[in-house]
Amino acid sequence: MHFQYNLYFVILSVTVIISITVAFAAWQRRSISLASKPFISMMLAIAGYATVAAMEAAAIILREKIFWSKLEYVGSGCVITLFLIFAMHFTNKNRWLTPRNTALLWAIPTFNVILVATNEWHGLVWSGFLPDPKGTNFVIYQHNLGFFWIMTCVYVYTLTGVVMLIQKALVPSVLYRRQSSMALVGAVLPILGASLYMLRLTPPGLNITPMSFMLAGLFYFVSLSRFQMFDLVPVARDTLIENMSDGVMVLDAKNRIIDFNPALKRLIGVKKQYIGQPAAQVLAQWTEIVRLYHTYESVKTEIFIDSVTPCYVELLITSLHNERKQLTGRLLVLRDITQRYQAESELRQANEYLQKQVLEIKTLQVQLREQAMRDGLTGLFNRRYFDEIFPQELVRATRDSGRVALIIMDIDYFKNINDTFGHQVGDACGGHSLRVIQAFADILRNYSDSPNIVCRYGGEEFVLVLPGLTQEKAFQHAEKIRLSFQASLLESGGKEIDTTVSGGVGMFPDHGKTSDELLLVVDKALYAAKLDRRNCIKCVQSN
Repeated sequence: MHFQYNLYFVILSVTVIISITVAFAAWQRRSISLASKPFISMMLAIAGYATVAAMEAAAIILREKIFWSKLEYVGSGCVITLFLIFAMHFTNKNRWLTPRNTALLWAIPTFNVILVATNEWHGLVWSGFLPDPKGTNFVIYQHNLGFFWIMTCVYVYTLTGVVMLIQKALVPSVLYRRQSSMALVGAVLPILGASLYMLRLTPPGLNITPMSFMLAGLFYFVSLSRFQMFDLVPVARDTLIENMSDGVMVLDAKNRIIDFNPALKRLIGVKKQYIGQPAAQVLAQWTEIVRLYHTYESVKTEIFIDSVTPCYVELLITSLHNERKQLTGRLLVLRDITQRYQAESELRQANEYLQKQVLEIKTLQVQLREQAMRDGLTGLFNRRYFDEIFPQELVRATRDSGRVALIIMDIDYFKNINDTFGHQVGDACGGHSLRVIQAFADILRNYSDSPNIVCRYGGEEFVLVLPGLTQEKAFQHAEKIRLSFQASLLESGGKEIDTTVSGGVGMFPDHGKTSDELLLVVDKALYAAKLDRRNCIKCVQSN
């Protein structure tokens, strides 16, 4: 390809650089606004448009100029479509950008590109080409009906976006007005350039539309860097306020009502004629709200409102200030939390009920645990508990280098008591208790301290675990129990029951290293006491 670089090529090249720079600046703010993404695409399309326009301006051969001119229509079609999409996003009309509508937006520019690409067959866009009378490498394009159709599409797309921006530039929001105005000015510049070209007010053959985008790019760059375009993105009032489920009321610095939304009307029944009236007067029956915004600059609380429909609301009061930190008004947001409050109340009740159930279950578990390790007749620990706890006591004694005394005691002649006085005295039958066993269990309890473990081992046999005692002390303890039981008076049918008990005493670790070893030798000592006239205590003899 042959090129002759000129001033227009340079200007258009600068346009490319500016467009890419603006696109990069907007890319850094892409997460802030939905409108920034189509804006980036539009600026990149402008860069592409300016690139092919620069190549057309520098090309010398007519065939090459026509080639680059056709590509210009690809760029311009992308630019106007992306500008309209950007305007829709920026003005919160992007709900119309369904897949079907988006495809229709791109269909017309696509058709126009095809129309330009096939101009050699029909001549609807260009009917001919004339050299520049001044002898430059510019070409004067003889436009036909197809060209004016394409320009009509350009104007329709661009003016539609401009109208959207004008509508938003007229809204009361200062922020929205400023940002929409900046976007509007940037859009008008290329329209002016295209109009000057169509009215033949530019040098012959020179389409200044791509160059006008350079001015638009500069304007957008200033807007992005200085005025932080897209950093603070306003939201349309009809989306943010009117359709909110929360009630919103705006007060001025003198606490007069200046705005409210339909949700607030439903909550507390305010009317349009209340605009401009003191909030204290309108909210007179809800003195708590008035007190709160008079007392606090910002507060969040929950109150009950007995209004059109009694309900619980979450009240958020926020003070509004200007750039000089001066109070300009207050924002009141009321959120209906009746369902949440009721759900929380039901949840609290359910939680209280569950806690009660858990407490009952824990109590039952404790009772079951007690029943599992207690003897039903005497209330003493049973054999299962002894088998579990005794090895643990020996492990603890080993770790602490301590001693543990073990006593096994057995009621003497218990079978004779059953035979002589009947089961109601000696054994349980049909739910009756053993008076003799119970009496002995009571004595064991009376002679037991907290660290001692007393268990009914089975039948008339009992075991005592005495941590820390010497064999002499353990023997004396067993003797006291024996003498106390011997001295107890039990009668049945006017007859006195002779009650005596025999026992064996052994020591850990002196007489056994394990629970089984110690039980065995102490049981032998008990057996020796039974052989030696009973009613006595025998100690295990050391080897």
